Amino acid sequence: MSKTQSGLGTIKRDWSITSVNAPKSSQEIPWDPTPPKPVQPELSGKEKRLRDIQNALSARSTPAVAQQKRPSDSFDASDAVPPAKKKRQLPPGYGDDDGYDPAARAAHFASSSRSSALAKSTYTAPPPSKKMASVFLSQEQNQILKLAQEGKSLFYTGSAGTGKSVLLREIIKTLRKKHIKATDAVAITASTGIAACNIGGVTIHSFAGIGLGIEDAEELARKIRKNKKASSRWMRTKVLIIDEVSMLDGDLFDKLSRIGSILRKSIQPFGGIQLIVTGDFFQLPPVTKGSSSVKFAFEADLWKQAIARTFNLTKVFRQHDQEFVNMLNEMRFGKLSDKSVNKFRTLSRPIYYDDGLGPTELFPRREDVDRSNRERMNRLTTPMRTFRATDGGTIQDVNQRDKVLANFMAVPELSLREDAQVMLIKNLDETLVNGSMGRVVRFCDAATYGTDRDIDGAEGQVDTLNSIANPAKKPPSSNPGMQYPVVEFMLPNGGKRTLLVQPDSFKVELPTGEVQASRTQLPLILAWAMSIHKSQGQTLDRVKVDLGKVFEKGQAYVALSRATSLEGLQVLNFDRAKVQAHPKVAEWSATLETVCE
Repeated sequence: MSKTQSGLGTIKRDWSITSVNAPKSSQEIPWDPTPPKPVQPELSGKEKRLRDIQNALSARSTPAVAQQKRPSDSFDASDAVPPAKKKRQLPPGYGDDDGYDPAARAAHFASSSRSSALAKSTYTAPPPSKKMASVFLSQEQNQILKLAQEGKSLFYTGSAGTGKSVLLREIIKTLRKKHIKATDAVAITASTGIAACNIGGVTIHSFAGIGLGIEDAEELARKIRKNKKASSRWMRTKVLIIDEVSMLDGDLFDKLSRIGSILRKSIQPFGGIQLIVTGDFFQLPPVTKGSSSVKFAFEADLWKQAIARTFNLTKVFRQHDQEFVNMLNEMRFGKLSDKSVNKFRTLSRPIYYDDGLGPTELFPRREDVDRSNRERMNRLTTPMRTFRATDGGTIQDVNQRDKVLANFMAVPELSLREDAQVMLIKNLDETLVNGSMGRVVRFCDAATYGTDRDIDGAEGQVDTLNSIANPAKKPPSSNPGMQYPVVEFMLPNGGKRTLLVQPDSFKVELPTGEVQASRTQLPLILAWAMSIHKSQGQTLDRVKVDLGKVFEKGQAYVALSRATSLEGLQVLNFDRAKVQAHPKVAEWSATLETVCE
């Protein structure tokens, strides 16, 4: 990089991005506050130059209007205030009342040696700022977050799309900061392996060390005492988080509560551990073996003693159409009005999309999912490329580890062709999230991607997964020349974004940091079809459901509530009788607290 006479790096601004979807932050310089400089008896040459620049900038009480430059002109450090109609909004704490601190800005220029270069039709994502944008929480979500931070044991639920998962991630982040001195103080668990993988935790069975958990609490406690790792987890845990509690049997909840009391020698439920429990009892119920009766967790003998407050989230974020929200709420309680039934029946029509992407069809059985994806893949005539995962972890028993790995969204072997419809299964940034739909447009290696040799480079915004997840991380060197899929994703605003997708890691991790099972694979799955079970928690713009194949309470509601709008929802064989809710859940839900917005 060239140097000016003042010794400062030249910072180039490129105005050649034509995509309307390019992030504004690509042309913004992060103005980090400069810490106070210690007093030096004698200034060095560099410090003298900085002092001169600071004095010069401070002397500009009325800066001259900068001459407007052509897009090809570079932006130099001397152009400290680029011409702009609107006043630049900087973070608080920048000194002057008008938000502009010449000394801080000059120091920033002196310390910065980065330049933002854009290749033809290529956008390289900038390094993430130290302070990421805060997640927006509603008033009711903030109230629950505050209670969790204060140490209260609580349960919260809400209809699909009310931000239960978003709130859970914020609770986890907040409680980890609270207990930062003990890395294993916050135990993240879920009732199922899939749910555990989604939140970066383990199953409640694995955390507790109870195996299948068929023995009584006293016997299980004796079993755990013989397992040093499991007994240590129980003793060191300060907060126990349980996600998807709707699939946790009430008897098991009582056993876990008593086990905690026995091991920690406390009469309090769970031995005094703070509980954060969430899930939607209107969705998939607990799996029962040899009995037709279902005992929900809220029916457990110790539920009320263990859970101090129970809340129902009411603000819906996923769907913005109030008519659709009302229809889903009726479906959730299993009481559809004639108006809603008629509206659902009108959704039995084909939907044509002009961008090459079709809907994701949801099936109750995995066999139907595999068959549908295989048939659609076979219709493509482009060459197939197969990507095999690399698995690891501390679990030595192969069968046990395979059982854990089966819960991962990432598959052991992924075969792709150009024009294959895929879904991203990891959150990368604000626009590329778990559930983003896309199409494979070509294959390319990391070394030539976005260069002149990548002759088929697509126009628009082009990123690499590594530049988003970790800008300092270099592409994998173990497979030089390996061809990875380039995927064109659809954005929520209707735009497109292209990404070179490289392998990423998925893992099941204990509170101590021990990785029980891990998988390194492309964060993609085929997305012509998906199981209703694996779709829980997903947000899909285009959904197709055949309700004639639904066989369990809650399945119809889970499937239809994945959609963001009526326009993107296709419903075949709508049957009012398939929309059922358990009467015990409906009655109990009326007792939940709500927080008024």
